[in-house]
Amino acid sequence: MNSNRPPYRAALTVSIGFMVLFSGGCSKSTNPVVEATPTYQTDATSQAPQVKMPELVAPKLAEVQDAVRRVFKDCAVIDTSTKPNFFIGDFNGDSSQDLAVVLRPVPGKLSDLNEEYPAWLLRDPLAVDRSTKTALSVAEDDHLLAIIHGYGDNNWRDTQATQTFLLKNVVGANITIQTGAEFLKSHSGRKLPRPQGDLIEQKLRGTDGYLYYARANYSWFDPKSYKQATDIGMVHGR
Repeated sequence: MNSNRPPYRAALTVSIGFMVLFSGGCSKSTNPVVEATPTYQTDATSQAPQVKMPELVAPKLAEVQDAVRRVFKDCAVIDTSTKPNFFIGDFNGDSSQDLAVVLRPVPGKLSDLNEEYPAWLLRDPLAVDRSTKTALSVAEDDHLLAIIHGYGDNNWRDTQATQTFLLKNVVGANITIQTGAEFLKSHSGRKLPRPQGDLIEQKLRGTDGYLYYARANYSWFDPKSYKQATDIGMVHGR
């Protein structure tokens, strides 16, 4: 083949080459860019097993008697003259179920209830001045309210549940349990204490009021005479 191509054929070859390159470049630039479908990470918390809160089981008389004996041995028993005479609730706001039970002293055992260092805290929520340490004692005809705080997974049924308040002068009539939210809702718009947990509602000395826990002690709320400064904190110790 003759290598001496005419000038017009060489120019034509070069033009065709440029056209091929140009058309190829244009075809690439006009193709739409397709993004890859995003992959989403599965939220680990959505697959985590739901924590099921333990169901509250109504207390049986035998279980309540066991709890009373665990704390008070044989110096106090359930007061059968009060109906109902035991209740459950979270009375100190620690998310553990507690037991409130009405007791009476066992005759001949007052010395055990009034020992110098008992395994419970004896308190009078109706005392006028609770900032001073006044010696309290249990009388033979007292109606007492013991609140046994829950411990561990078994709450007040646990064999180590012994932290107990023994309260004088706060056993009334028509006793019911009310949650903190219910209490605040039913008394909105007025000065109120700041209860921790559930409250014990009852009629006491002709007044409808509430026994509640706040600042490490139990107090009495009388809607007619409440003053916020009356909440006095007491540290629970052994």
